[in-house]
Amino acid sequence: MRPEKSGGGEAMHRRHTTLREKGRRQAVRGPAYMFNERGTSLTAEEERFLDAAEYGNIPVVRKMLDESKTLNFNCVDYMGQNALQLAVGNEHLEVTELLLKKDSLARVGDGLLLAISKGYVRIVEAILGHAAFAGGLRLTLSPLEQELRDDDFYAYDEDGTRFSHDVTPVILAAHCQEYEIVHILLLKGARIERPHDYFCKCGECAEKQRRDSFSHSRSRMNAYKGLASPAYLSLSSEDPVLTALELSNELSRLANIETEFKNDYRKLSMQCKDFVVGVLDLCRDTEEVEAILNGDVDQVPPGDHNRPCLSRVKLAIKYEVKKFVAHPNCQQQLLTIWYENLSGLRQQSIGVKCWTVLGVTVGLPFLAIAYWIMPCSKLGQILRSPFMKFVAHAVSFTIFLGLLVVNASDRFEGVKNLPNETITDHPRQVFRVKTTQFSWTELLIMKWVLGE
Repeated sequence: MRPEKSGGGEAMHRRHTTLREKGRRQAVRGPAYMFNERGTSLTAEEERFLDAAEYGNIPVVRKMLDESKTLNFNCVDYMGQNALQLAVGNEHLEVTELLLKKDSLARVGDGLLLAISKGYVRIVEAILGHAAFAGGLRLTLSPLEQELRDDDFYAYDEDGTRFSHDVTPVILAAHCQEYEIVHILLLKGARIERPHDYFCKCGECAEKQRRDSFSHSRSRMNAYKGLASPAYLSLSSEDPVLTALELSNELSRLANIETEFKNDYRKLSMQCKDFVVGVLDLCRDTEEVEAILNGDVDQVPPGDHNRPCLSRVKLAIKYEVKKFVAHPNCQQQLLTIWYENLSGLRQQSIGVKCWTVLGVTVGLPFLAIAYWIMPCSKLGQILRSPFMKFVAHAVSFTIFLGLLVVNASDRFEGVKNLPNETITDHPRQVFRVKTTQFSWTELLIMKWVLGE
């Protein structure tokens, strides 16, 4: 439940009406009003205070905050910025800390967003220590949602905040690729909520779509940009490779649904795919490559004979992430599995490999019998390697096709009749049944089928 002031829904209605009226006045006046009206209402004391905050004059700011009884420390300059925004924008940490000690300080949220956009980590930590962020509720609300709280956490005058009203601090940090700030916000409990399905008909989505369809689409896009950020993917997920692969597939699907944002969704999908490829680039040994290609081995059962399951490779093939499958680290691991128990054959020339294939072709029936009798022997382990299995299946299929061709050619006797000529050996016999013995090729075909 969001707290409301006395008056309930009536007060909320008056506030929304006031905001709409201010927005209309701003649209009618245009941007020139900033230079005509701003700054004229500031007193000399307030101008001095804003100048001290902007240029980092710590003694003056401290003295005026402690001694002055008439100072409005929430006053704004002609650009609509208060002392906190000026101090944060110029990276004055000490001045920011002095201002944050004031209980009724306004636009703390604007100061946080400004510090995030500029990458000022220490200032972000100082602002997050403010009492307004106790409990972490404000980190999960966007400026538009904060507006319903009827406070001065964000600027809602004619100027408004300089950031989009649907951008939360963690979304902005993800957009700016600020890894350290994203990590700090995640520790505080901030998360990016995945948008609802495009065809969602819930009350919240229907209301947002009815109120402003453009803002609704923009908020979805900003959320997906944050989710697809490498900074957020790498820090928020226990399995960033799986998350990136699934998100890339979702974004590709949305590109075909929301055609007006097709290019944006495709770029985000490609960004997720590049992130997965970049993770492979960072691998330093075989163990790290296996961890990426196999995923969570505790949840996915291993393949045949405890061979790696390669669940992430299969998922990349399914989602058509060609760069991931064709990556040198992935291909090297696949070749290692391909020549399992045949490590010496991998470095041999093409001629030696051809002689190996020829030897398997000649001795395939004997090798099959030996494997059937001794599956756990050294020969059985060699025959279980993917390379030998592929060669054995290819040779078996080729021999089977050859037997079919030989059998067909052996039975073909040709046709000696002339066109439109019919010859009957036994004119008086209506039905004639003729049986022959099986040929040697037919016997081999039957044995081959039984063996398979």
